[in-house]
Amino acid sequence: MNQIKSLVMFYNSQREKAAAYAGELEKLLIGKVILKKMCVFAEHEKLQPADAALAVGGDGTVLHAARNAVSAGIPVLGINAGSLGFLSGITREDFISALPDFLSGKFVQTERMLLCASVRRKGKTVFGPFPALNDCIIRCADTRAFGLKAMRGGRLITKYFGDGLIIATPSGSTAYSLASSGPIAVPEQDLFILTPICPHALTQRPVILSTDKMLSVELLGTKSGSHRYSVSLDGQVVFPLRNGDIVEISEHTQKLKLIVPESYDYFAALRAKLRWGER
Repeated sequence: MNQIKSLVMFYNSQREKAAAYAGELEKLLIGKVILKKMCVFAEHEKLQPADAALAVGGDGTVLHAARNAVSAGIPVLGINAGSLGFLSGITREDFISALPDFLSGKFVQTERMLLCASVRRKGKTVFGPFPALNDCIIRCADTRAFGLKAMRGGRLITKYFGDGLIIATPSGSTAYSLASSGPIAVPEQDLFILTPICPHALTQRPVILSTDKMLSVELLGTKSGSHRYSVSLDGQVVFPLRNGDIVEISEHTQKLKLIVPESYDYFAALRAKLRWGER
């Protein structure tokens, strides 16, 4: 990385700890860099160029920062002020200690793929395309099982009947997809994970697919009744669906640049934060 001279700081003003951390870091950074603070609940103008973005909070803040920063090509460092902070590269205490190294450009960048989702209704695009770092989830708010038809490159994958479907990236493989018995994927890979949510078939299991062809998922709904369906991106951007709507998912054209210390180890994070591999 190059020397850091300008920063954008994303933080959650509704989380007392995150707001306090953001204020503390602001005091440390004043006079050292050009800093702009951005609350995740505020309406943002288009991001101006910056050397890096700080996401002070939990994984939700990192997801918000990622979707906003990727189009501007701004690399993101997550500073954990939440409970899990799996997407965060560093804790507040370690960041304060390593601040001189960070500002001098001694941290490193890794790349993460994002998916891009849109909704077509009767041949017209009514939502998106919007990026997501973790996942795209199709569900019913009325707790009803329903049908979906998944296609890849125009060819049928399968039809699902259950509580919904998760289309996850490798970054999202340790989120809702993992809780639904999906596999863990190394985050530097480019792939989609299709994980059914409580499928009504013992034979339906998660599927890993390359990103070279577009995925499309058609909402078949139920035979009777009108229910509330939706597609959500990273659990933060939600759009209501109707029977016959088609959700199209492809790999986003840009990669997210994620900043981590030189000592960062993905599998160490898995062991420490998710207790992966323990008996």
